[in-house]
Amino acid sequence: MKKYHILKTIIYISGILTIALGINILIASTLGLGAWDTVAYNLSVLVNISVGTASAIVNVLVLLFVISFRRKLKYFSILLPIFGLAFAIDFWNIFVFEDIVLTLFWVKLLFFIVGSFTITLGLALMMISTYPAMVYEELTLVMMRHLGVKKFFTMRIMIELFAIILAINIGFIAGIEFGAVNIGSFVLAIVIGPIISFHLHWLSKVFKFLKTS
Repeated sequence: MKKYHILKTIIYISGILTIALGINILIASTLGLGAWDTVAYNLSVLVNISVGTASAIVNVLVLLFVISFRRKLKYFSILLPIFGLAFAIDFWNIFVFEDIVLTLFWVKLLFFIVGSFTITLGLALMMISTYPAMVYEELTLVMMRHLGVKKFFTMRIMIELFAIILAINIGFIAGIEFGAVNIGSFVLAIVIGPIISFHLHWLSKVFKFLKTS
């Protein structure tokens, strides 16, 4: 049982590091970030802070919004992945991606594809560990209940589009126009769910094997 929890912890931490790596790969591609990552990136430019710090601010604000509806202290456990992700984003940026500038479109496209599969792999790893996931799943459930939307996917798309619109507004205030918002942001808003499902499918088989080995 102890080895099982150690394995889950390793998978969980690996998920956080993988998400942060994926975010930095997508930033390098310049073809667009995930919806809430565009908010964090454009906010980082507006107030001149690191992307990791901006990510923590955005996620904490969303978490407080969720807690205001749920009114359960257990959701404060989500602070762990929030600050872990913030640290990991800045770690990858400072030590690996700080000086990377891509010029060829096909290289940017390759980075975008790899980044998309990397960030969704990280999310799937966090989910498969069964430890606290990121706050946006809870946000989706809260909004489904209060807006009367029955389908999780429909509500998630609405939230993603809201985040993109918010990021665009922040970008124009910051003087970078769309900033991190690009065509890839809209692509990710649509395909992120199916790609996570793909990762969960094969990871569940691997995780089942590890538990029985």
